[in-house]
Amino acid sequence: MRSENIVTLTMNPAIDMGVSVKHMMTDHKMRCLKTRRDPGGGGINVARCLKRFGADPLAIFPMGGASGHMLERLVAAENVRHQSFMIERDCRANFTAVEMDSGEQYRFVLPGPTLGEEEWNAGLGLMTQASSSGYAVASGSLPRGVPHDFYARLARNLSVLGGAKLVLDTSGPPLKHALDLGVFLVKPSLSEFSDLLDEKNPDLQACLAAGRTLVVNGKAEIVALTMGAEGAMLITRDVALYAKPPPVTVRGTVGAGDSFLALLILCIARKLTLPEAFRQAVAAGCGALLSPGTGLCTPSVVAELAGQVNIVSLE
Repeated sequence: MRSENIVTLTMNPAIDMGVSVKHMMTDHKMRCLKTRRDPGGGGINVARCLKRFGADPLAIFPMGGASGHMLERLVAAENVRHQSFMIERDCRANFTAVEMDSGEQYRFVLPGPTLGEEEWNAGLGLMTQASSSGYAVASGSLPRGVPHDFYARLARNLSVLGGAKLVLDTSGPPLKHALDLGVFLVKPSLSEFSDLLDEKNPDLQACLAAGRTLVVNGKAEIVALTMGAEGAMLITRDVALYAKPPPVTVRGTVGAGDSFLALLILCIARKLTLPEAFRQAVAAGCGALLSPGTGLCTPSVVAELAGQVNIVSLE
C-alpha cells in the first residue's frame, strides 16, 4: 500500500443518516423504506475516499457519548486509520431524506456539541503532532466553543514546525482567519466563495480574478473552486483551469465536495500533473452524486467518468 502522508481533521464529525420515503407529507407518519448510516464530516469523508483509492490516511476527530462510539465503529468498519480524542458531549448526527416520487432530497444538519478549551486544544495538538510531513487536510465546520481562528492556529503551527502542507475546506470567519496566515490549498464551494468575497452571484470572470488575487497575495498556493453543476475552477500562479462535469443522475449530494478534495490531494501527492489531478477530482465529485447517502465515489466510477470531463484553460 502506498503512503502519501495525508492526515485529516474533522472537528465537528457526524453520523450521517439517510432514509427514503415514498412521499413527503405534513402531519402524517412517513414510513421509511431504506435506511443507511455512514460516518460523516468533511475530513472523515476525505479519509474514507482516500482509503478506497489505495491511500492510508489518518483521520483525527473528537469522540463523545454513545453517538461518538458509534461514529468510531463506523470509521473502523471502513478500515480507516484514526485517532480520536474524548469530549464530554455527544457527537452530532445529520439526517437526509429522499422523496422517491420526486427524487428531491431534504437535508437536516443538526448542531454539534460545544467543546471546551481543553478539548479543542487536544484536537489542535494531535493534528499538529501527526502532520510532520505530507498534507494536513482540515475540513468542515467548527463546533460551538471553538474559536474562529482555530484553523489559523493550525496554519501557524505547521508553518513554525515546517510540517505538512495545509489543505482547507471550510467557510465563514474560520476561512478568512486561516487565509490571513496562508494555506497550501483552499477548496471553497461557490456559496462559500461568494461569502468570502462579499459578492452575490459572482460570474466566472469575477471568481477567476478573486482566485488569482488570493494566490498573488500569498493566501493560498492553489484555489480549487467547486460550483456544482456549473463545474469547477483550479487556479495557481501558473495555470487557470475550468472543468465542465459530465451529466449524471443525482442520487445524493452529500460528500461530493469531499470526494473532489480527496482525489485532488491524492493525485497531487502522487505527482500527477495539475490538469490530470483536476480531471480526477471532478470525476470523483460527480461519482459521489451517483451514491445515496454519503456513499462517496468509487474507483470504477471515477475511471468511467474521468474521460468525460472537459477541461479548458482560462489563460
